[in-house]
Amino acid sequence: MLSGKLWPAHPKPHNGECLSSWLVRCAHSNGLKLQTFCRLEFGSNYQLWNRDIDRHIPQWLLGKISEKVSVSCEELEKHMLSLFEGRLFPELTLSGQLRWLCPLVIKHRLHNGYGMQFCPQCLAEGAEPYYRLSWRVGFYTFCPYHQIIMHDRCIECGASVSFHRCELGKPGIYKDANMACCWKCGFDLRQSPNHHVRFWNKVLFERWAAQLRAIDRQFVNCGKFDFDRLILLHQLCRLIVSKSLAPDLQSYICNLCGQPERELIKTKIAFEQRSLAERHYVISLAKWLLLKYPRRILLAIGVRVIRRNWLYRDIELNDKSLLAVCAVR
Repeated sequence: MLSGKLWPAHPKPHNGECLSSWLVRCAHSNGLKLQTFCRLEFGSNYQLWNRDIDRHIPQWLLGKISEKVSVSCEELEKHMLSLFEGRLFPELTLSGQLRWLCPLVIKHRLHNGYGMQFCPQCLAEGAEPYYRLSWRVGFYTFCPYHQIIMHDRCIECGASVSFHRCELGKPGIYKDANMACCWKCGFDLRQSPNHHVRFWNKVLFERWAAQLRAIDRQFVNCGKFDFDRLILLHQLCRLIVSKSLAPDLQSYICNLCGQPERELIKTKIAFEQRSLAERHYVISLAKWLLLKYPRRILLAIGVRVIRRNWLYRDIELNDKSLLAVCAVR
């Protein structure tokens, strides 16, 4: 059993690493399998992995981890989804869909959703693979460094990314488990194909990539970050995929920007639960409409492909210039 004030091995979290990824690395660094490590350190009465620990972890448990690795709770919270509270979504709740957050959909320690995305080239860099908190964000559909489309599942068996299960079916020692490998079939996710992003509008994708890099930096030294614009972006994405609220919006945007129209899945699931390819396509259309704001929005409202009351329904904006558009008649 582990003892002492600090864990024998207590690696610090990598920049941008999510708490769950770092905790798996801590277990392996101490020569233990994850479940054994958590049982010894946190007790058998608390089942840590049947919940989204990047979204919520009890304060007492966070405090205990803080003591064992000599990292403050405030610093650890920067590796949790609370970092996005008041930025990407208004309030971090324990359950329910949050704006821009890809859900894991956990049941019996299984991830039934595809909430953890990954860039195969990012996983391959450095001494050991780890998973970034920013990869949980719904508009993080491509890697801004390698300019390739993200993945959200194993291309061999279709399983979701569940690196906390990488030891299952392996009775050998802990080091045989690799967080970069699929927990179900063992495929090395770093070998996933690299599909390069098609930058059909240079300004659009440069601004998009800058947003993603700012999130990776935990919003440090990112200048003025327009969170209100992200609220409008999300609302536009919801309208583009809706055949009842804005049935002609997708065709309207495609005709103006010269992009081919694609068939969208007819479902009422949350936008963050749609396929990664579909999210990337829809977000790019919505971002094009937001370029030169508010002119393109007002034109779309003028030809009645967007209804003003649906565009601004159930959202709160702080920017007075954005609020002014809502008041225009």
